[in-house]
Amino acid sequence: MVNLVSSIIVYDTNVFKGFDNYPIFSCIGTQHTSQIVFSDSFPEIPKVIISLEKIDTIFNNSGFILEITDVQLTYFNITISCLNQRVFSIRFKWYAIFGGGLQVINYISSGGIVNNTFPHSMSNPKYGFVSLTGFLYNGQIEFLLQVSELTSSSISVEINQVAGKFPNLLKIGYQVVITEYEIINLGLQYAPQNFISQPIQQICSQWFIFNLQGVNFQNYDSLRLNLTYNNTADIISYQFGKWFGQYTGSYHSQLWFSYQNTYFSCAFIKTKMKLISVINDLPEKKIFFNDLNLQYINQGQYELIFNQKLSYMQIEVAMKSFQGKLIQSSIHQQDNCNPSQIKVLKYKDQKIFNFITFYLAFTSPIYGQQKFKIIITTGSIELVQVLQNYIQTEMTILKFEYINI
Repeated sequence: MVNLVSSIIVYDTNVFKGFDNYPIFSCIGTQHTSQIVFSDSFPEIPKVIISLEKIDTIFNNSGFILEITDVQLTYFNITISCLNQRVFSIRFKWYAIFGGGLQVINYISSGGIVNNTFPHSMSNPKYGFVSLTGFLYNGQIEFLLQVSELTSSSISVEINQVAGKFPNLLKIGYQVVITEYEIINLGLQYAPQNFISQPIQQICSQWFIFNLQGVNFQNYDSLRLNLTYNNTADIISYQFGKWFGQYTGSYHSQLWFSYQNTYFSCAFIKTKMKLISVINDLPEKKIFFNDLNLQYINQGQYELIFNQKLSYMQIEVAMKSFQGKLIQSSIHQQDNCNPSQIKVLKYKDQKIFNFITFYLAFTSPIYGQQKFKIIITTGSIELVQVLQNYIQTEMTILKFEYINI
């Protein structure tokens, strides 16, 4: 998935298989570095999140650590360290995002493995999660990483300690992600054997992140975990576990990560036509925001900002009907995750009415501040939504105008 704005990307994602090439890939007591190239250039250095999808290591005194060592506008470098016995295969998915509203902390333990608290620089932190990026072990292990607290200045990560197993965990690496954007956590999942997901409905403009947080390994055989998807256009389903050999238990969460705010989409429209005798007493056209009890009737351009959470917005547009003119409406209605879907309707003047009111309801998963422009001219009313993601974009979500017949 790639987003292009004037030939500059603002987010990008893919699966990296460079360490998943058995028997060609060999990692025993050494390091390998690979360069992963983005689909195009970012305007600034992006943040990079990685999500483990496959682990295949020998049964004892093994493990790996992934470390992002350099991030540039067009690529990032990642190093895998296999300090002991052989690592056969590692595969991961990566997500790159440009701009503010997101901070990624990369951590590798040195010395003992303990709970940690990290300072962050987010001005309005809303969500945080921790994602496993590697571990070294010698013997049976069982552990689970979790975010225990998120405050305005710090985030805390805890790791459970299973008696008799925790000393066998020699080293651990993980990422901590803090964001001002929306994350939907479908919950922590544990499977002592293979995990088979329930069908999960796709959500537009959000990434589904399989977030590995821990393992339960008995070391009778190699540690094998592999993620395989069986998706359709609307449904996500997957399986995570061994492909042969011994079962390895796993802990993971299912996350919907909002990588961009989305435009309001019209979910409902109703028209009411009237024949009004005192039509000259009414404005030629107006737009009314029910939620704010606010209306605009005069020509000009206005700015409207909602400093509140609002996922549902009711609007009324009223216009006089004139002989020889159509009223044409162009309304944003997202369909099958197509953000530019516009529905056009036309209303012809008739003698039985001279005034039309349009009742509209818009919905959006957006949260936080929302900004609009209202543009009223001699022949039209237009509502433009201004989105601040990693860059600022605009789109007309509603326009009513007079068209000559």
